[in-house]
Amino acid sequence: MPAPRSTLPNRLLLLSAAALVAAPLTACGSADSDDDTASSGEVSVSDPWVKASDGPMTGAFGVISNSGDTDLVVVSANTSASEMTELHEVVMIDGEMKMQQKDGGFVVPSGGEHVLEPGNDHVMVMNMAEPIEPGDDVDITLTFDDGTELTYTAQAREAEVGDEEYVPSDGEMADMEDSES
Repeated sequence: MPAPRSTLPNRLLLLSAAALVAAPLTACGSADSDDDTASSGEVSVSDPWVKASDGPMTGAFGVISNSGDTDLVVVSANTSASEMTELHEVVMIDGEMKMQQKDGGFVVPSGGEHVLEPGNDHVMVMNMAEPIEPGDDVDITLTFDDGTELTYTAQAREAEVGDEEYVPSDGEMADMEDSES
């Protein structure tokens, strides 16, 4: 009768293989379909969504949370829906609500959150390649001041928001009613 084989090396091999498979999933941002949250290390985005739009612009929203012990700043964003994406804020100018680029990015305080919502701070998707229909998925990558990135997926929703005017950096006014945040 042959001697029994030890199962310890097999268990170690299985644990090592599982660790190799799981490592990339924790190193980059990924969406958790159970709670609609994407996370990467100490930063996460919950309830991500984008306004369905025929174009040429739309807004992306959600709640960015930072469980770390230092403030983080979102300095840029990219999306699968357009090659031109900006960080925007809505401000009162001459008695009217207007959108403009957010100088300095979005600060996400340590142990806190930064809300991206219509009529306030948002990710502006500009020069859309094609319409974004309700239910479409848009991949969004946020880049932070420390060089880290978080990629997540936002689903398009119908929304009756977005009658602010856009103040482009060259000073020209363009009415973006029904086409963005």
